[in-house]
Amino acid sequence: MGLERNNSISFRFSDYVKNKPFREVLPWIGGDLQTMRDTFVIDFSKSKKNKKIFFPINKILSKKFECDYLLGFLELPENLDLLRGFVIVTHGLGGSTKRFGLRRISRKLANNGFGVLKLNLRGSGSARYLAKGNYCARCSSDVISAINYFKKFINLEFKDLIKMNNLPIYGVGLSLGGTILLNACLDYDEDKEKLLDGLACVSTPLDLSSCSLCIEKPRNYIYQKWLLHRLKNQLWEGFNDEGKLLDNEKLRIKIRNLKSIREFDQKFTAPSWGFNSLEDYYIKASPIFRIQNSIKKLPPMLFIHAKDDPWVPYNDTLTLRKESNDIFTVFITEKGGHNGFHSINGCWSDEVVKNWFISI
Repeated sequence: MGLERNNSISFRFSDYVKNKPFREVLPWIGGDLQTMRDTFVIDFSKSKKNKKIFFPINKILSKKFECDYLLGFLELPENLDLLRGFVIVTHGLGGSTKRFGLRRISRKLANNGFGVLKLNLRGSGSARYLAKGNYCARCSSDVISAINYFKKFINLEFKDLIKMNNLPIYGVGLSLGGTILLNACLDYDEDKEKLLDGLACVSTPLDLSSCSLCIEKPRNYIYQKWLLHRLKNQLWEGFNDEGKLLDNEKLRIKIRNLKSIREFDQKFTAPSWGFNSLEDYYIKASPIFRIQNSIKKLPPMLFIHAKDDPWVPYNDTLTLRKESNDIFTVFITEKGGHNGFHSINGCWSDEVVKNWFISI
């Protein structure tokens, strides 16, 4: 495992990671089984405290509010007197707050003293009926609006605790969820403050074009078909809600004939979010091209990536280790797959993220 140490990591956290490196556990051996493991798991446990929150957001590419909302679920620790802070968790491509991996890391953080907001992005999961359209890798307007609303919400709900403890607000982005939160931090325009107090990105794409090419490899045929099926379902449900599929056979055929995620982005994602082309979208929504010029906007950041990730190449994350900047803490493991990191003691990356938040 590669370990990049910098001044932002406490000795306690550095020693923890050094003494507990990631090791695969049977039968989840290899990047593919690590990646697919959560798909095979049925989660029977339920969060004890979930508060439903509706976040008002403007229409896509508009400053006008037309009754669109994001849906989030706030999970609180048992003892609010020991509240460490709040964490906003975002899901990946085609996902939602129903995904097992997102619920698992949220539960771990809540059990360790954090209030956790599990956020459905535009058009995803049980929030499908609340907003028109679907999210993209740079849906910063949605995310910034939601986080600003959440800050006001917790200042009202937990004002006494916040005044006493100056509680931080962190973010965790799983896969594309990390790209989305990172872009939101880069797009945040407040000079006096940063959008988040810390951000952890697990298996996060930093260059969308390289990820698109990777998922189109013949070995990833099943992965792409599975992801595309979920994305198509989002489109069907969204257009049905808006009544656009009732007598529009051309639109039906257009969705049905989609063969790749690249084609999905070209025909739906890029134009709906105002990008001139697929290439324009992939360049402008890839954080790797903007990080250095806007680095002052970023909070302390943790990146976790595996070399055997079959979906997202690790090379771009590796380049951040070469930057002599104290805000980046980067871990590159030999094994772990995509959002996998399943070890004998549970999910290793969940544990690392939790300990990193406690240390900063």
